[in-house]
Amino acid sequence: MGRTFAWLFHRLTGIILVVGLLYHFHLMHFMGHDNYSYEAVMKRLADPAWKTFNIVFLFSALYHGFYGLNGIITEYIKSNFLKNSLNVLVFILPLVLAFFGVKIVFF
Repeated sequence: MGRTFAWLFHRLTGIILVVGLLYHFHLMHFMGHDNYSYEAVMKRLADPAWKTFNIVFLFSALYHGFYGLNGIITEYIKSNFLKNSLNVLVFILPLVLAFFGVKIVFF
């Protein structure tokens, strides 16, 4: 059950990333040049809906990317010591990145 949920969540985060990226691309490239000024970005980040969008996008990117990296490590690394070391890194690094990402969005 755990691996099935992880696999399904990996697919779900991929869909979230595609939709979020398309929306971001549309907003930044087709809605006018004033959308990516400092003032426009700060105004968007003051809105709770944008904060939610950014947090969901952040966690989706972190989960999707590091789950995929974990799959590559599991598949191709043969040394148990190296595999375990990289798995620890793949567990800790997204937590650190999530901390700083949340800090940026909320503070």
